[in-house]
Amino acid sequence: MKIPHALFRLINRVMLMLLRSPLHRLFSSSILAIRYEGRKSGRTLTVPARYLERDDEVVLTTSQDTKWWPNFQEPNNAEVLLKGQWKKAQVHAIRNDPDLAISTMQALWAKHPSDAAYMSVKIRNGEPDPEDIARAALTAVVVRITLKD
Repeated sequence: MKIPHALFRLINRVMLMLLRSPLHRLFSSSILAIRYEGRKSGRTLTVPARYLERDDEVVLTTSQDTKWWPNFQEPNNAEVLLKGQWKKAQVHAIRNDPDLAISTMQALWAKHPSDAAYMSVKIRNGEPDPEDIARAALTAVVVRITLKD
């Protein structure tokens, strides 16, 4: 089920509140928050996102239509609320890499298949449609998060 776009502002606020609370355990195994300084506004901004831990990094995908990822076109410092703890991190958004986008989306959707709908990818017989994935990869942004010690 795809949540209507108009509800995301409210949902994101509620999710950030939950991630910062003792109830974070209900969501923090798959949703994190990224806190950063906006490149244009200079304001501190925080966004929640579904993530996957892979190798020595945390990865997620977003659409080029979202407004937060351009802050990380070049690797940039941020803080990540991961499993109830704020951690310093370097965040890098990578677009125009369809192979990376496909492998990342497939890994995320293996755990959370309903998220495929947000990239207009249909699930058929339990698998994402290959043509839809190829099309989604053209507008997907892969965000790599490297935690600092």
